[in-house]
Amino acid sequence: MAAVLAGAWRASPPNLEATTADLAATAPLLVESGAAALGWWRIRQSGGQRVPSGLGQLRATYLRYAVHAAEQESEIVGVFNALRSSGVKPILLKGWAIARSYPESGLRPSGDIDLYVSPEQYARAKAVLSTRPSSVYSVDLDHDTMTRFSELTFEALYLRSQLVNLDGAEIRVPGAEDHLRILCLHMLKHGAWRPLWLCDVAAALESRPQNFDWNRCLGKHGTHADWVVCTLALADQLLGAETKGTPAQGRGKTLPDWLVSSVLKQWSAPNPPNLPLFVDQVGKHWWKMETLRAIRQRWPNPIQATVDAGGSFNERSRLPFQVLDCVLRTARLCRQLPGLLRN
Repeated sequence: MAAVLAGAWRASPPNLEATTADLAATAPLLVESGAAALGWWRIRQSGGQRVPSGLGQLRATYLRYAVHAAEQESEIVGVFNALRSSGVKPILLKGWAIARSYPESGLRPSGDIDLYVSPEQYARAKAVLSTRPSSVYSVDLDHDTMTRFSELTFEALYLRSQLVNLDGAEIRVPGAEDHLRILCLHMLKHGAWRPLWLCDVAAALESRPQNFDWNRCLGKHGTHADWVVCTLALADQLLGAETKGTPAQGRGKTLPDWLVSSVLKQWSAPNPPNLPLFVDQVGKHWWKMETLRAIRQRWPNPIQATVDAGGSFNERSRLPFQVLDCVLRTARLCRQLPGLLRN
């Protein structure tokens, strides 16, 4: 997976040396993880290598993503127009905001339209999006990454944001420094299980402007800043992202072994086994073996557990963080259990 995606976010990826058998074995993982279009781009573009037969699912996914990207771009313009006409000032996160750093926007598939609005305008935005025709858009206004890790108020982030053109409309996205930081922390919060997220980090890193301010990107919180640097180093070590002249230069050599192995393990099974909200699937059948199996499958991976605990990415054992994370989830389940049993 890492070998196929190395440099795949570039207009001219490096030459890919892989056997047809290896590509065929990786193709299902690329499709499951949302990186099929990037895989197809890398295979097709790298050094003029002939595209092996049997990879039709990658090409089909690439075409489907391209169509969906065009549809969503139109939806983004519609959503921004609807919210702005009601006085709401949204900022677009991830999705198209980072896809525009790829050679083709369809290489980076998007799900919901992720918008960040001020707490004061949240209810108004919800109301606007619940009325027709805005209700047809799939919009997510809730972003735990922003509330947990941001050192900035919405107003400060807004002042540092920028307007970019999309089909003649002005779409507001985070400043380059803030967006790279958001992409890194979002990936880590979810345990880095999706390789597409590390490609996002690499694309944002390599497309940063010349006046990029690293102090602004890393922020003042030492632990969070180190998380960001480690994520950039991961993009370098696993995907060949260019980190020369950045705080992550040379850091890949000192990354803890558990961090790299955890990422690769997640990528070998792109559907995340440790979904945090298993309580929603329990209900009246909480005592059954299926639930015990679900809890075991959702044992937090080392990255997710460390981030949840606010720990450092060092060589120490991750087991205490994982046990703590599991205990906290179990406590939350116990608090919610009476309500679940009544449903």
